[in-house]
Amino acid sequence: MRIVVIGLGLIGRQRAEAARRLGVELVATVDPAAEGLAGVTHLPALDHAPEYDAAIVAVPHHLAGDLVRRVLRAGAPVLVEKPLGLTAPEARELADAADAVDRPSFVGYNYRFLPTVREVLRRVAAGELGALRSVDFVLGHGGNPGSAEGWKLDPARAGGGVLLDPGVHLLDLLLRLAPGARPGGAVAGRGFWGTGIEEDVAAVFADGDVVASLRLSHVRWVNTFRIEVSGEEGYAIIEGRGGTYGAQTVRFGRRWAWRDSGAAQRDTEEVHDFGSENVSLDAELEAVLRAWRGEPAAPGPTPCTMDEAVAVAELCDELYALIGRAGTTR
Repeated sequence: MRIVVIGLGLIGRQRAEAARRLGVELVATVDPAAEGLAGVTHLPALDHAPEYDAAIVAVPHHLAGDLVRRVLRAGAPVLVEKPLGLTAPEARELADAADAVDRPSFVGYNYRFLPTVREVLRRVAAGELGALRSVDFVLGHGGNPGSAEGWKLDPARAGGGVLLDPGVHLLDLLLRLAPGARPGGAVAGRGFWGTGIEEDVAAVFADGDVVASLRLSHVRWVNTFRIEVSGEEGYAIIEGRGGTYGAQTVRFGRRWAWRDSGAAQRDTEEVHDFGSENVSLDAELEAVLRAWRGEPAAPGPTPCTMDEAVAVAELCDELYALIGRAGTTR
């Protein structure tokens, strides 16, 4: 596979490095505003790129759609950084365009490939927690004094605030755990950064007997990642996702285990610590490459398909209908 990486910001550079670690033939990187990688052809525009079989697109949200369309029109599949489109209709348009390409396209929802998330999804699928009853998500960014000057807090370039990025990562995981989840209510806070985007969001969902909550923030001041999944027979608690979010740990417990052991509930838990190195981008790209090469999928999570990303976009739009979106009238 000859791959071109479009966009060499933080995530694009990480994806390019992941491609090199996996032995991919990286024929070029494209970014008019960034330096390239040593030993790789670097170009200011896609027009000058050599022939390629697939593309990784990791650019600000407002630029991604047009680049994805260009790659798809050339007959090549894409792995595009989340979200797919700025709205659900644009996501569906891009998914329909991808259907015309022989090989499948995917959207970068790499949280599926975090080792803690992988293990929880595996155990839920195996029924080890029993029928699910509740799921709770917390994701907070500490930010920095210059955050308001970056594109992610600019509604014109980002298309939204904390709900659209990084919140869609958690909406994707919610739909993995509770496919029928629909919002029952949502509220948002704005004003600290002064850009108009939603900075703090709380939302609740239901899927039959499953109740879920979502807490997202750009004003939490400490990077936070936590997921609690409770079933009728047990529970799982994920904390950290590497780096400044802390070590990746997951605790599994059985309902009322204290009753049989005589110990405190916390002392009966099974604990796994996967350390602070986040290799989810490598794992995700490896799964994407298998699909592009027509190889059987490996055990474990699969990369996010275009249709799955459309479902995330639809759920996100439902939440924006409740809280309003910067630049629009509620």
